[in-house]
Amino acid sequence: MEQLEGKVAVVTGGGSGIGEGIAQACAAAGMRVVIADIEADAAERSANSLRESGAEAIAVPTDVTDRDALDALADEAWEAFGAVHLLCNNAGVITVGEIASTTPGDWQWLFGVNVFGVVHGIQAFVPRMREQIAAQGGEAHIVNTGSMSSISATRAVEVGVYCATKHAVLGLSETLRNELEDDGIGVSILCPGGVATQLFAADRNLPDELRGRVTPRVEERREVERSPPRDVGEMVVEAVRENRFWIITHPERRGTIERRAERLLAAFDEAEARAG
Repeated sequence: MEQLEGKVAVVTGGGSGIGEGIAQACAAAGMRVVIADIEADAAERSANSLRESGAEAIAVPTDVTDRDALDALADEAWEAFGAVHLLCNNAGVITVGEIASTTPGDWQWLFGVNVFGVVHGIQAFVPRMREQIAAQGGEAHIVNTGSMSSISATRAVEVGVYCATKHAVLGLSETLRNELEDDGIGVSILCPGGVATQLFAADRNLPDELRGRVTPRVEERREVERSPPRDVGEMVVEAVRENRFWIITHPERRGTIERRAERLLAAFDEAEARAG
């Protein structure tokens, strides 16, 4: 989708962090932007900042775990701008803890936001995107926010539940790209490394019904350099223009992926040797 000027982007989790960076990059590319976030004040602040820069933007408070809320988000986006060309399923949360000591609440919360948030976005927007393309022509694109944890597992911090959700996002994104290829809808997965976000303070938005059922916050203590969210947003816009599936933000993580791939290929070599 090379031409973005005047087109419409919807970004969940757009009130801060990577989502806000994506929204800023979309606005700089001339897009009209719908900021969706569970934090209404953050969504409005982000949208107002875009409006002050000369962009068209609206804020829509949205809980991505609620399918009806995503349908309502789609309604507001089409009502405001008459089309949606780019959907960024970006909202995400995290807990820290060894898998064996995690709680059912950890799994319910993280899968509800990180996986079902993406599923709800797809189910609310894809049918309308197909109708839009059939009626108006053109293209559309979906970006799902995964993580380096979509393609590797870290020993530096205990985020096994998060890692499981992000592997799921990768699987559904690869499948979705195949399913939508003939419809003129591209799909990408964003796999960021360290980015300056509030991810490790995600429990500020923990639902009341899960309070006391989710592992208490443990601050991440690693001293790592974190990329600005706007830089990540620019990478997303570039990938959308080029219809690239993989969006990798931190090339220094290549060695980790290579070592994993080598182990996997070695396992195939062993299987071939046994079969031969």
